[in-house]
Amino acid sequence: MTCTCIETVNEKLAERNTRLTLPLVFGRKPGEPERLMIVTEQIETGRGKAKAVGMFATCCPFCGVKYEGAAA
Repeated sequence: MTCTCIETVNEKLAERNTRLTLPLVFGRKPGEPERLMIVTEQIETGRGKAKAVGMFATCCPFCGVKYEGAAA
């Protein structure tokens, strides 16, 4: 089962001139649904500090449906 939450949320956000940001993913299989990337921010900055990383959701953050092909 796949959800249409990204499209639905983007339709609602369009009323406020806004949309969700979807990452460009190389190697994505044809027909595989797009997944949201959870953006993070770096807490401490400076030389030698670890950089912030993004995380890919394995389930839709809006309805909870597991994305097809998502790691367990």
